[in-house]
Amino acid sequence: MRKLFVPFAFLAGTTALACSIQVGTNKPANQPAQQAAATPSTVAPKTSPAPVPTPKVTGTPIGALRFRRPGVTPTLPSGTATAPAGSATVPTTPGTPAIMTGTNAFGSGTADMNGFAGYVFPLPAGHTKLPDLTTMQPTGVLFAQTLNVTQRAMTGGFPGIDATRNENFAIHWEAPLVVDNEADYTFRISSDDGSILKIDGMTIVDNDGNHALAEKSGPVHLVKGTHAITVDYFQTTGNVALQLFCKRGTEAEIVCPTKL
Repeated sequence: MRKLFVPFAFLAGTTALACSIQVGTNKPANQPAQQAAATPSTVAPKTSPAPVPTPKVTGTPIGALRFRRPGVTPTLPSGTATAPAGSATVPTTPGTPAIMTGTNAFGSGTADMNGFAGYVFPLPAGHTKLPDLTTMQPTGVLFAQTLNVTQRAMTGGFPGIDATRNENFAIHWEAPLVVDNEADYTFRISSDDGSILKIDGMTIVDNDGNHALAEKSGPVHLVKGTHAITVDYFQTTGNVALQLFCKRGTEAEIVCPTKL
């Protein structure tokens, strides 16, 4: 009987070929886990909402202050310290408002070159929002180093202006805001009733409305220089309150001065 010898190399090659054919033609029904993992996902990736940019004021428009006019100094009542030139000033138009002769919850009649000047406007009863004070003529002016009136009953009115007016009035506060440190700042107003804070004419905090004690905050980026800061406030009936706070970055909040 004849024996058939098949070379080992041939057997090895044939086996490899068979294996390759089997792999190619008998694909498993279930896709391998590693191959499934490699399949691109069709689920859209989650996206975060775009951050709200912080308002930035860059100008130095002291002219934006409605009543403060450089070089014009108010005539102060007898016995009151003379205001430094270029500090708190009043309009030179007819009907110049009277300067408060005493003190009340909001301030005094003593001018402070590093503080706020506040212009008083009588209002009829029934206001629910701040009126446009730029169309009105103030009846008086008072001064305060900071705006820090905690909630209280208003008594004594405005001496020398209207000593019986404890309700239904508005005050327009203004001052140059000197910024020595450029940074992101946060301002907060607490008031009873409404108030609006603007810097260089841009609204930073809107806490308007006829309401009990309420507060609101707003961010702003301030560059180095002198800016115009204004706070409009109105009171209907009941208690009064007006406090302006600020902080730089993550520093502690303070009653806001006019130099940062």
